[in-house]
Amino acid sequence: MTASPTVIRFGFLPHKCVIEFGNGKITPISEFDRVAKAVKKRLHEDGHLYPPVLPSVIVVSALGRKTPRTRRPAHLYQVPPSHNLYIAPQRHESNIREGSAGFVIHLLGFLFRTRLQFADWFYDGRIPVDFTGTFALARDPIQAGNYISNAYETWSNWPEVERTRFTNILYMHSRVSAYEWDWEQFTLEYMILDACWKMGQKLFKLHAKTNADRIPVLCKAMGVEPHHLGIDLKTMTDLRNDLFHEGLWYKARPSSVGRRPFYIHAAMGALCKELILALIGRGKK
Repeated sequence: MTASPTVIRFGFLPHKCVIEFGNGKITPISEFDRVAKAVKKRLHEDGHLYPPVLPSVIVVSALGRKTPRTRRPAHLYQVPPSHNLYIAPQRHESNIREGSAGFVIHLLGFLFRTRLQFADWFYDGRIPVDFTGTFALARDPIQAGNYISNAYETWSNWPEVERTRFTNILYMHSRVSAYEWDWEQFTLEYMILDACWKMGQKLFKLHAKTNADRIPVLCKAMGVEPHHLGIDLKTMTDLRNDLFHEGLWYKARPSSVGRRPFYIHAAMGALCKELILALIGRGKK
């Protein structure tokens, strides 16, 4: 590192790991074991951490009584931090959390398939902590460090608008797990697909004749084969058009229970992951 690193605390990453990369390192905090134990006690059987149930309004009367009937799942809540990020950016940044630090933390969340946030920031919705596992490279600190180093170098060489766009792609991808209906997850995944297309258009000069052609063109350019992921692109596009323009999900009401394939949002998630990996891997070729 060429400059004194900034130290930023974040969490909750459920792995007691030290990861070193070109411009910094990630280390567990000294209280990691205690924090991990406390988080594990709050975990749901499905592996998610859910918002705590709290009073939404606390008004104490002259008699010392709190306002009744105000308990509800918290809209925003904090999670104990687990790690420190030491990072020395390649250039001056007015807001490192929206720049280099945000990129590294949300990239970690992507690799470990969880949601991560700065220690003094808040979450909304549920968080997968022990649910979907991690990418294989995330299990090896050396391999993870090498990947983050390469990804950080690629990201740093992009124009600022594309650095911001890609960090937001990682952030939005981590938020998919906060939603529980298939159509909600599908909506967010399609937003991510559109953002990936925009990056391909800006960085690699991709062109599509129609909106329906965008995803096939992007997948071909990135070397991603949707049919291997169980995705029929026409079905995916038709679902998107019906949902976005007519409020229909499989020709019915969203959130209704009926006979329909249950895998489309999961397959969409797999497609987004492949495109994210391909974008950061391709760099400026």
